[in-house]
Amino acid sequence: MSIIFNNVTYTYMPGTPYQRTAIRNINLTINQGEFIGIIGHTGSGKSTLVQHMNGLITPTTGQVTVDDVDLTTKSPAARGARRRVGMVFQYPEHQLFEETIYEDIAFGPKNLGLTADEIESRVRRAMDFVGLDFERFKDRSPFNLSGGQMRRVAIAGVIALEPDYLALDEPAAGLDPRGRDEIFGQIVKLHQTTGITVILVSHNMEDVARLATRVLVMNGGQISLDGTPQEIFGSGRDQLKNAGVDVPPLTALMDKLQAKGLAIDNTVMTAEAAAKNIFQAVRGRKNAH
Repeated sequence: MSIIFNNVTYTYMPGTPYQRTAIRNINLTINQGEFIGIIGHTGSGKSTLVQHMNGLITPTTGQVTVDDVDLTTKSPAARGARRRVGMVFQYPEHQLFEETIYEDIAFGPKNLGLTADEIESRVRRAMDFVGLDFERFKDRSPFNLSGGQMRRVAIAGVIALEPDYLALDEPAAGLDPRGRDEIFGQIVKLHQTTGITVILVSHNMEDVARLATRVLVMNGGQISLDGTPQEIFGSGRDQLKNAGVDVPPLTALMDKLQAKGLAIDNTVMTAEAAAKNIFQAVRGRKNAH
């Protein structure tokens, strides 16, 4: 199972004075079970790339397939393939429209033609995944919730479709640190418990370094780097700078400590690993003296 881009180019408003090519000559394979982070400066093509993954937009040239099915056709197989890719947009709470949380999350499953029992089962599971108690929240209006809770309802609506792939475009935008940690905690839980493929677009390098197992760097509508977080934020730093992207703050800190002579590993990606590494380096220096 995979999403494959085969030489994909997309041009907005072709043949007009506003014509702009957003992505060009993209060749990419996203494999089942991966957690991919996509980074790049504003206008680099990140959102355009992910919107191709469920056929929301179709290539100007080239082909996108999901599990070997071409998304551009109008066949039942293509419709089924598009449904296997769930999409969470930036500020997804703007997509909420039903009177109750239950009805909003149930909207997608209803359109799949499921029975009432299966719809309720999916709504319950989705609400559980995002940390919303079913009995407490199901009859409440989604518009009377906090921003973080509205975000969770919107994500639950996508999860209730039980997609094989989940693409998220800045899902934590505008949230405070606690809300961001809650959202990402739920996404990681979903990934680990179901094996769902996650594609995360984010401007937050720290989140990408901490969560992703593979990182794509977009620059000028093309993929300029593709590798593990350690590779991208380690040996790929010059290309990162050229792409207008900074290393995570944690990596910058470890670089400074290393430059001051502390024998540490500046490729660690989590605060826990960094703290352990710094402690060991300081203890080693003291023992040496």
